[in-house]
Amino acid sequence: MKDYTNKDVILMRKNNVYYLQFKILQQYHDKLRHAITLRHGGVSSFPTGSLNFRVNGKDAKENVLKNIEIICKEAEFDQNNIYKARQNHTDKILILDNVNKEKYHFEDISKEEYDGYITKDKNIATLVTTADCNPIIIYDAKKNIVANVHSGWKGTIKRIYMKAIDILINDFSSNIEDLIVCIGPSIRKCCFSSEDEEFKSKFTYVWQNENEYIYYEDGGKRFHIDLAYVIKKDLLSIGIKEENIADANICTMCHSDDFFSYRFATKEKYDDYGLMATIVELL
Repeated sequence: MKDYTNKDVILMRKNNVYYLQFKILQQYHDKLRHAITLRHGGVSSFPTGSLNFRVNGKDAKENVLKNIEIICKEAEFDQNNIYKARQNHTDKILILDNVNKEKYHFEDISKEEYDGYITKDKNIATLVTTADCNPIIIYDAKKNIVANVHSGWKGTIKRIYMKAIDILINDFSSNIEDLIVCIGPSIRKCCFSSEDEEFKSKFTYVWQNENEYIYYEDGGKRFHIDLAYVIKKDLLSIGIKEENIADANICTMCHSDDFFSYRFATKEKYDDYGLMATIVELL
């Protein structure tokens, strides 16, 4: 196991269960608990081994629920407080509170589709799953409100993270300068590549200066897209402070031995793949 600790994240280990925490959020440990899991320490078997949180794959549901129990024990969450809806690369944000939370309990995941959550209520642990997509945590430390967002390439094109920030500002009266934004492990420009120009146009339609975030391999048609760059560029453009943006800077495909990667599983022709969890809870 590589030590993935860097300037923005720290690798935590408890009883062979590994997870990441952002250093910038650790200073609020009395108000916020968070964890981004790696793939080790659970009960699932190959190719979803072992700490898998994907409930609609071939892994048995009891394995996933056991994995929830394991991460909750080691990262000090209450498994009865884990909530999630179905993810489908939308830009829909669910405002989760003590009134509506029970229909989204993890043990019986709602079929409603949301790819982001915002809550100001304590003891509600939202869970986002990823396997190359960007998990993004947005925290207002002054008002103690948190968003947990799943932003793959489709969600990034839809700028789901910007929609979450708009809701925080317009519905919860957050101030832009108070927001902390953390980007977790995801597929990076080294591995997020294609030769499909039509696919590229989906991005250049949104961000015109393609030379800033799209790179062609020498003498080839294959290009690489830097999703983390455009996310951070968007954040800075609306006034998020640079010092309030943290990036795990970890490529899930490069490090597929420690992180789940959908693209790696597809490349290897596995018949299934696992998902990691980003869990966030106000205390």
